[in-house]
Amino acid sequence: MFTETPLISPPPLVLLWGQHRQKIVASLLLVMSLIFIIGVLFFWKQSERLSSERLLSAARGLEGWQKVVRRYPHSGAAANALLLLAGAQANNHSFEESNKTYTHFLKSFAHYPLAVSAYLGKAMNEDALGHSDQAIRELQQAVAAYPKSYAAPEALLLEARIMARLGKKEEAKRLLQMITNQYPDSLVSTIVLKQGIASSHP
Repeated sequence: MFTETPLISPPPLVLLWGQHRQKIVASLLLVMSLIFIIGVLFFWKQSERLSSERLLSAARGLEGWQKVVRRYPHSGAAANALLLLAGAQANNHSFEESNKTYTHFLKSFAHYPLAVSAYLGKAMNEDALGHSDQAIRELQQAVAAYPKSYAAPEALLLEARIMARLGKKEEAKRLLQMITNQYPDSLVSTIVLKQGIASSHP
């Protein structure tokens, strides 16, 4: 007497593979393609970063820094090159050219760690050109945009000195007190307190 052998259902994964084989293969190929693309982009970025840093380290003077900016315009090396370029232009008394370079920097690298330096540079350029009001505006923008930056108290001190030079002693005193109140641990605050200028004038 024969007993009927019960049919054994295939495992769920086998059923899933049989029903959706093409979709699964397509999905796997897509994932592998994405991983490959990400790997290539990462390698390319690393290669570009190293190349731009090598070019910057070899750069000498204005032409060298301009070359870094032209060849790698979105790199960290380009950001540093722009700051070096703007500083050199200011040292050569090309203040308007320096301001253009700082403006270019701020448009491209507003979130760069040293971005506040561009505002300070523009402020010093404007002050050298005799544009005290514009210099003050640049310094105020620096503090407003980067209130926790290492350079914020320095910007306030520069503003206070311009205010004092313009005869605005009370405004200068307020700015110095702001430094000691808001940035008590900064080197600038230490200088202000040591010289006792917060209670008098810069």
